[in-house]
Amino acid sequence: MMRSLLVEAAQTASIYHPELRRDYQRLKFRRGHSGVAKVAIARKLAVRLYSKLREAAQPVPLAPMQGSPAVSVVGESLSPF
Repeated sequence: MMRSLLVEAAQTASIYHPELRRDYQRLKFRRGHSGVAKVAIARKLAVRLYSKLREAAQPVPLAPMQGSPAVSVVGESLSPF
């Protein structure tokens, strides 16, 4: 199902996006079959989508819990000596 949605998006993108249109036309001419070119453009869209999602995913800062010390105790020795 994901492949068919990406191919459908690739068809639209190859009409309106100049760079993808150029790549689609080049692949269609080289391969002689438009289906291969559509799937190749769909893959390009999937890679772009993945990279955008990776950029948008920011690590969530840890929230201090109630009752936790203000200063970290990691690394401090518990022995009095």
